[in-house]
Amino acid sequence: MRKIIPLCSLLLVCGCQQNVVVPTTKELIASPQLLTQWQAKCDAGEYSHLPADQKAKMCATTGDATITVAQTKAGNEEADFFKQNTIRKK
Repeated sequence: MRKIIPLCSLLLVCGCQQNVVVPTTKELIASPQLLTQWQAKCDAGEYSHLPADQKAKMCATTGDATITVAQTKAGNEEADFFKQNTIRKK
């Protein structure tokens, strides 16, 4: 009886856990705050200690979104630089 109660408690706790919904790359790109939260989780937070295959499953979209945001920012900066240097001044 003493072993059954802790086992039932463990099963109850495991059964109540919710599945983690990983945001898509588009969702992360659209929400900088969400991207920052997931970067923190993947770099130093609750997902940083996972094995490589599980971490890839949880953090792949975060990496993709981070790269996309960085490329977009760099492209915009280059476009602005080009625009500033090619427009004739009156």
